[in-house]
Amino acid sequence: MANRKASVSIVEPNEPTTEYRKVLDELVRRITSGELAPGEKLPSTVRLAAEFDVSVSTIHRVTTTLEDRGLIRGVPGKGRYVRS
Repeated sequence: MANRKASVSIVEPNEPTTEYRKVLDELVRRITSGELAPGEKLPSTVRLAAEFDVSVSTIHRVTTTLEDRGLIRGVPGKGRYVRS
């Protein structure tokens, strides 16, 4: 009998998930293509989570990344907007 090792996938804790990457790539595409115009308000976190069928925490991670990249800006109490 052959000795086989079990294949185990190890995911680093900070490694982006496939869902995160998919949502991030799509929102970047919408912003850079002008589909989401400068100054336009992004849909709410809950609405984006429902649209992409992901958790609210995934959307929070995505919007934080978009803010860090300078593509959107948050306005306290108002929402997030595409940067002009």
